[in-house]
Amino acid sequence: MAGNGAGAPEPSASRTSQGTTAAVAAPGLGAASPSDARHGASVDSIDARGADGGTVTGDSIAGVTSAGDLHAAWERTAPSLESDAGTSRAMVSQAHAPNDAEGAAPSLSIDPALSAMSKPERGEDLVEAEAPESEPLPAEQLVVIPDRKNPGAELVLGPDGEPLEDTSLVLDDPSLEDEDDPETTVAGAADAGTEPVAVPYTPDAGSLRVRRSIAVRGAPRQDAPLLGTVAQDMRVQWKGETAVRGPECEAWVEIQPRGWVCERYLEPNFREPRVRDLPRLREGELTPGTYARVVGKRVRAYPSLALARAKRKGVLLKGSVTVKLRGQVRVGRRTFWRTADGQYLEARVLREYRPSTFVGVDAEAMSELSAPFAWAQSRKRPSAPVEVKVAPDASAARETVLPPRTLVAVRELSPDGRWVLIAEDHWVARDDLHVAWFTHAPPGVEPGERWFDVDLDAQVLVAYEGERPVYATLVSSGKPGTDTPEGLYRVWIKFAEADMTGNGTAGNDTYRVATVPWTMFFQDDYALHTAYWHDRFGEPMSHGCINLSPRDARALYGWAAPEVPTGWSMVNATADAPGSLVRIRGQARVVTPERKERKVRVASSGTTR
Repeated sequence: MAGNGAGAPEPSASRTSQGTTAAVAAPGLGAASPSDARHGASVDSIDARGADGGTVTGDSIAGVTSAGDLHAAWERTAPSLESDAGTSRAMVSQAHAPNDAEGAAPSLSIDPALSAMSKPERGEDLVEAEAPESEPLPAEQLVVIPDRKNPGAELVLGPDGEPLEDTSLVLDDPSLEDEDDPETTVAGAADAGTEPVAVPYTPDAGSLRVRRSIAVRGAPRQDAPLLGTVAQDMRVQWKGETAVRGPECEAWVEIQPRGWVCERYLEPNFREPRVRDLPRLREGELTPGTYARVVGKRVRAYPSLALARAKRKGVLLKGSVTVKLRGQVRVGRRTFWRTADGQYLEARVLREYRPSTFVGVDAEAMSELSAPFAWAQSRKRPSAPVEVKVAPDASAARETVLPPRTLVAVRELSPDGRWVLIAEDHWVARDDLHVAWFTHAPPGVEPGERWFDVDLDAQVLVAYEGERPVYATLVSSGKPGTDTPEGLYRVWIKFAEADMTGNGTAGNDTYRVATVPWTMFFQDDYALHTAYWHDRFGEPMSHGCINLSPRDARALYGWAAPEVPTGWSMVNATADAPGSLVRIRGQARVVTPERKERKVRVASSGTTR
């Protein structure tokens, strides 16, 4: 999708969101300049400013002299929507966080049948449990490629009314270890019935290597709150010179920056501590690796290259399947790809995704823009240039065109509310603009607290620190039938990467999307996350989640609370470190493009009957 506006004239008050100007392209959320202070007020107090920074007085609507008045006029002239076009939930003063957030997967609320499934008790093995033979997989259920290390393992239920697979959370939690694990059994037997006691811990090492991804607890005991997951092969630093011996572990070790890990999952290493941001990106990458969708009918995935060559013991893939690619091998005239979960597919059935390069605007860029501002992008034809008229009338002469996602000032509304003045004698249709309206923080937000405001009508997200906006971007919310719910929520868990699947029930399609990076759950199975499979931000596209471009998702994942320690693949919000508030308001609109009548010419055969 075009974004730099090359060759197209623009009004002085506009700029493109993907141009070469550094202030617009910068994805960071760094400190803003003092001039950002004017963006910190709400829509009731911010003056609308023109390109020269002066206040714009409204001539089209009497009394529109501020952004607050402009926003009120915008709301008053908004087109009416069908009452059943969206999903709404009651606004609450405190955002919901699941009671079993400690060590548990997100609950499933969209699919009533799956929500009714009983949850295992704490300590029960979630991996080895098998469904009764009397309950076969529903016909519409996605057939999931099994994990080679854990054959027969079931996915944990999660986002968008789909299961969620995150082995770092479930498989590596010591509280969920197999009861027959000799190492666990011996350690438990040695300390059975003993009280926790401090023991000396002074390893002759420079760091402790994490032997495998493992849960980090809030205290030195098995039932302590789950803080997160530290990834395999990270080299961490321990705290103090003592550990804690308890009934479940010979030595609980406190690690930097926080939390406790059982010593049996750590090994002394002579090298200095080393941790890395997750997921890992190569230089110049937008996403951590290459993704592709599976095309064709009756495609099978194979557990080994030999079986793939022989076309034996393959798993039939159903629905829409996306995989992450690890490596490629050529055998004769055939090329195979190895996926992230160890399966093999022929290259001919794969189509590589090209992640979007779109990025929002940070505090520095917003300091150079008028308030409010908007992205010019047609709702009827998002990839088409946006027409600019010399007057607020569809029959008026065309002044120029703007490339999609051009940033423009919002100055005035026409009397009927259908046209917006973006510069002198430059009018754009209201439906061709996605406006970033700045607003007050919800009650209870502390000064400087980080939170999100998502406007479903505009398909715009604004990130705030207290009352000051620091980032704004286009998003894709739930499409009709899988709407994103309105309400006030709080991020309760964050994953560096997570597999997402839909099972073909509750209005969802059958699909599997591999390792979605930078995922933040804010309400049960709804999340803010990357969408590397499309570039249609500004349109409702998802199954209920808030889709972000890769660059936006990465920036906001690192910015939002709770903070993710470097080297951790997952972090839980806690009472001491709550997640960022997420306010979702409005109602998504889908504008159906006008269809031109096709003229059908009937050729005469020359035969009379």
